Amino acid sequence: MPPVEMIAEIRCIRPCARGLGAGIASLFLVASLSACYEQAVVPADEANDRIVITNDDLELERRIEYVDEEVVIEPMAAPMVATPTGWAAASSSPALAPRDVTLTLRGEASSPVVNGQTVQATMITESDGNRAIVSYNVRGPSSLGALDLFAFEGDQDPRLESSAQFLTADVSAVAVDASFAYAAQASGDESLPAPAFLERFVVSSTKLTLDGLAAAQLSSFAATSTTSDGSVVYATSGDAGSVYALDPSDLSILAEYALDNARWVELDASNNRVVVAQGTPGRLSVFEAGNFTGGTLNLLSTFTFPGADVAGAKTAFEIHGGKAFVAAGSAGVQVVCLDDGEIVGSVPRPDPSSLGLDPSVVMTNSVTVEGDLMFISNGEAGVYAAAAENSFSGTPCTDTQPITVLGQLRFDDLQSANHVHFSANRLWVAAGLGGVKVVRVR
Repeated sequence: MPPVEMIAEIRCIRPCARGLGAGIASLFLVASLSACYEQAVVPADEANDRIVITNDDLELERRIEYVDEEVVIEPMAAPMVATPTGWAAASSSPALAPRDVTLTLRGEASSPVVNGQTVQATMITESDGNRAIVSYNVRGPSSLGALDLFAFEGDQDPRLESSAQFLTADVSAVAVDASFAYAAQASGDESLPAPAFLERFVVSSTKLTLDGLAAAQLSSFAATSTTSDGSVVYATSGDAGSVYALDPSDLSILAEYALDNARWVELDASNNRVVVAQGTPGRLSVFEAGNFTGGTLNLLSTFTFPGADVAGAKTAFEIHGGKAFVAAGSAGVQVVCLDDGEIVGSVPRPDPSSLGLDPSVVMTNSVTVEGDLMFISNGEAGVYAAAAENSFSGTPCTDTQPITVLGQLRFDDLQSANHVHFSANRLWVAAGLGGVKVVRVR
């Protein structure tokens, strides 16, 4: 592969003086240069026969619009508490009322157009508190996808820094760590042994680059998820697939464990566990992290949960306080204690008939929590907010988790809520063909 074209820019933070004598001007020039800084060297736009990367700031800025609009929570007719046994009327005021949570839409990024076709946002994740990355794919027989990399500092609005278009593959999921981005793909390249494919990109100064690409061939039709702790990358592949542990330096496979219908993988770092969600039926398989004796992973336990009964669904989940918060499709949210497999909380999916929607388009496909707030994506039913009396991560794993549903988030043009991610009071919504929405939560 030829060397990557690089560009550099010198910027000065002080204006230069005029009308000075030569000696004074020279001294001023030296002082001015010392006050200048050299912007980090970043990759230019790049392309090969499979991937097109856009790093041009002006081009990327055309896809994002910054706004300042309230996002209303439409409250339920009466406060309801979701428990493992179903719905119950709230016996007292909920921990948070809709008026106590202020949601402000801060930015919207349109979906990329790949080979003339708009792709849909499928997943969002963050790394190091200053970067987020979004994956995209298409429905149907075409194999097209994309990645978008955003950067931000503190409370500032995210900037779209880099975008990669995949001309021959869907991107189902994505992960990012301090150095790399990882794309879980289903390739349309018929020359590959199987379509499932994991690819690693170097992230250089918040930009994606083709320099240093690495890839791993996986089994089954699609790579369904991936995550990284910086020292090990984990990935899953579909119906006849596996969970893999890979070396981030070159994506060589360290270990593999065969799992049918493996849909999602997450790290429970505080308990040294790797957890995989499987479907039809819904199961959580718990492995010991970092133990790859004999080229396999050490299975600790397997627990069942309701739902995850739709072929091809992703069954995303997060882990907080030793509990897995599972988006279980038709069974809504299931909260599972990873110590013993007990279901300690749940939130049923919205009733499709009451919304005038077909049940097939109302599936709980993602859930995200921080503190005592929960956000749930339910496909075309949109995003719902819920709350607990205490922090989800701070309560013991075996404690029942009463969850009060606050209501539905109202977006004017939300097409389908495919994934949500909540961190540091910033809610990201993967809105399908509607791209990405960034909401400030206070």
